Amino acid sequence: MESRALVRALSARSAGSARTIRGYGIVFHALSARMGSPAFVEQISPTAWNPAADPYDVIATFGHDEKQFLGRRSANTLRLGTDATGIWYEVDLPNTTAGNDLFELVKRGDVTGSSFTFRVDDDEWHKAADGTPLRTVTRMRVFELGPVLNPAYPDTTVAARSMRAASSVSTPLQKENIMTELSLNPILADHAKRSLVDVRLLGNSLTEMREADFVPSEDARPVPVVLNASGRGSRLIERVTTYPFSRQFGYVPITPKVTAEIQPRNAAQAALAARVSTIGTAALKVSALVSIDNDELVDVPSSEGALNTALAAAVGQRVDDVLINGGDDGDTVAPGILDKGTRTAALAKIGYDELADAVARIETSGGITDAVIGDPIAIAALRKALPGDKLSTLPEFVSLPPLADGTPILAVDTVIVADLASCGVGMRSRLEVAKTTEAPEAHESDSAFIAGRARIGSIVLADAARVQVLTTQAA
Repeated sequence: MESRALVRALSARSAGSARTIRGYGIVFHALSARMGSPAFVEQISPTAWNPAADPYDVIATFGHDEKQFLGRRSANTLRLGTDATGIWYEVDLPNTTAGNDLFELVKRGDVTGSSFTFRVDDDEWHKAADGTPLRTVTRMRVFELGPVLNPAYPDTTVAARSMRAASSVSTPLQKENIMTELSLNPILADHAKRSLVDVRLLGNSLTEMREADFVPSEDARPVPVVLNASGRGSRLIERVTTYPFSRQFGYVPITPKVTAEIQPRNAAQAALAARVSTIGTAALKVSALVSIDNDELVDVPSSEGALNTALAAAVGQRVDDVLINGGDDGDTVAPGILDKGTRTAALAKIGYDELADAVARIETSGGITDAVIGDPIAIAALRKALPGDKLSTLPEFVSLPPLADGTPILAVDTVIVADLASCGVGMRSRLEVAKTTEAPEAHESDSAFIAGRARIGSIVLADAARVQVLTTQAA
């Protein structure tokens, strides 16, 4: 269980006998204050929680205090909704000391924020603009929310107003420990009771996606973050340098090697001989396809997250294959790291000395080695063979598991030592998505076929020596 709070300017008014507090409990993509040790910041994805699709009860309290209970969704004294800003709540205040006091505090402006209690089911980590670790909650379950005195997020509101209620609905609090009742005896609905309109895949509404025709995804996250799929997809795309492009063709700039000189006093500046150049790369289309029964999309909200993860992970893993081995779609040939890097002569073994020599060659070229890449079996063998004091002097080991069909990305007799930051690749700025419910298979089984696609060009190396390919057999 975790709790977060947010704040924004409040307003309050009285217009009748029924008193209601309304505000945003969750604001999408609003950065929290720094939390934890080591410190990180957090934001909530718009797809993290859909109250309309959650069959469980939610309660409202003041200050997360169950003794200051305000209302609950099952009694219709708490109402929840979602818009482009975030998730709003509206609670009819009870005629209790807590309800009466809270109404006056909100009217006076003493209570300026809201908070929610939740459980994280899935999240993603990358870095904010200032380098601080940034956690994006992508799937969660909210149990409780309401006004608080000391909010931590900077972007929610709550407003107090009185209005004449069309009907009076009240339910006495029957349990002293609300959270225990909520955890042990949840109120279950027959199903989520949502429509396909509410289903969003990689940021796009299912009903707005084209039939068998790809459209750009509305997912606001960077493509490398999506394809990493919280570590289940690409292991490399966030490590190499990506250059986004929005059309069919992309460009990767090549940084020249320039030697600086001490200039004599009053001497004129000579024209520079070295030039920054670019390499054009045509993109390969890397796509994956999954299917699901429409009923499951409606009745099982978590299926939506499973589809997103499956598509992003599959495309991400194939992107790693393209980065390492290249690809050929019949029209475009994209060389990979194995083609562009420096391949050594066949070695009797790959051990510490061989890895250290490869690191030295990369550093001599001006690079900084940041990864030793291999098949999981090869990486495991290295970890077992290397003494701990020597293991700690080497760059990070990165395992590339086989694709879902069992195809290995790297052979067990090959290890790559690389400065991945010196590996550039052009990549489409946004993922693309498509669906079909018109295929015969889909029609017969009432299913939807969902496709995700990325476009990626061939790898470009700042220097061939920045990638050292070690193998224990003749090339």
